[in-house]
Order: sequence, then C-alpha cells, then structure tokens
Amino acid sequence: MTTRLSLMLAASSLLLATPALAEEEGLTPEKVAAIQRDEAAAQAKVNEEFGNRKPSEMSNAERGQSIRAQQKEGAKVMEKHGVSAKEFATFTARMTPEDNQRVANEAKRLDDKAKAEKEAEAKKRKGDGEVHIQQGFSDSDPVELESADGAEPSVDVDGSLDSTSTAGAPTVEIGDTAGTTKGMSRKSSKRRK
Repeated sequence: MTTRLSLMLAASSLLLATPALAEEEGLTPEKVAAIQRDEAAAQAKVNEEFGNRKPSEMSNAERGQSIRAQQKEGAKVMEKHGVSAKEFATFTARMTPEDNQRVANEAKRLDDKAKAEKEAEAKKRKGDGEVHIQQGFSDSDPVELESADGAEPSVDVDGSLDSTSTAGAPTVEIGDTAGTTKGMSRKSSKRRK
C-alpha cells in the first residue's frame, strides 16, 4: 500500500504543479492574449496569400498548402514567444474563468494600444497639414544668403533678371479682364451651290 500511495502522491503533485510551472516559465493569461493575437495575425496573413477563400472553394492541393502554411506560421509564433504548442494548449485548457477574463482584458488593451500606435503613425506622417509657400524674392522682402557678423545686409541683384528694364523685351498686350477681345469678328462662310 505504501508504494501505491507514494505513486499517487507523486502523480498528483505533478498534475497540480503543471500550471504553477507554466507560470514560472512565463506563461500567463497576458502572454496567452499576446500569443493569440499574433496567431490570428499570422492566420490572416496566410488566408490573404490564398485569396481569402473558403476551404470548400479551394482544390485539395491548395487546401493542403494552406493548412501546412498555417501550421508553419503557428509554430513560428509559438517559437517567438518561447512556448511549445503542448504547453500552450495545456495552460489554456486549465485556465480558470478569472484567467479567461484576464485574457479578454489584455486582448482589448493590446487592440487599443495597436490602434493608438496606428493613429499616432498616421498623424506623424500627415504632419501639421500646413504647407508654407514662398512666393519669391523681391526688393521689399530680400533674402540674405550669406552674411558676416555685424555687417549690414546686402542683396546682389543680377541686371538681366531685373524686371524694371524692358529694353529688348517683346511687348505683350493683355486683353480685357472680362476675357473678350475687341475688333475681332468671325465671318461665317457658307458655300452655295
């Protein structure tokens, strides 16, 4: 009887210690939520690769490829978090209702955090929305390119660019502001046979 009793005690201690060991290794309801989120993203990526089609719409070969790709992505997620699929399944199967609530709260927090980061990135990319346009250089508002400390500002103006000199420039007539031109008429020419 003592052998049976010691075996039963050893077996029960292993069964009861499994969730405690899993938490010591870092598997918590919060980490479960992160793993589930990453798994869902990986599955969505695989589904997108296969055109978001239902399995019934795929051929047998495509369905097999899809399943293998999903398993491969799921294994990558587990490896990323340092957890085996068996440990994850065991831990999630033994979670209490309080743990399930913690997972749901953490999932909501992660979704809100991702949404806030996405909005911040979009706002950062968009900028302040104002575009400053400089109309050009003029004598009334000159732009100083180089200056020495204490020196008076000076602006060099190229004579060929001066707008006041019109020597040699062609004369351009500008029409009325209403857009009509005077003195021009259009005669209709019809041929009579």
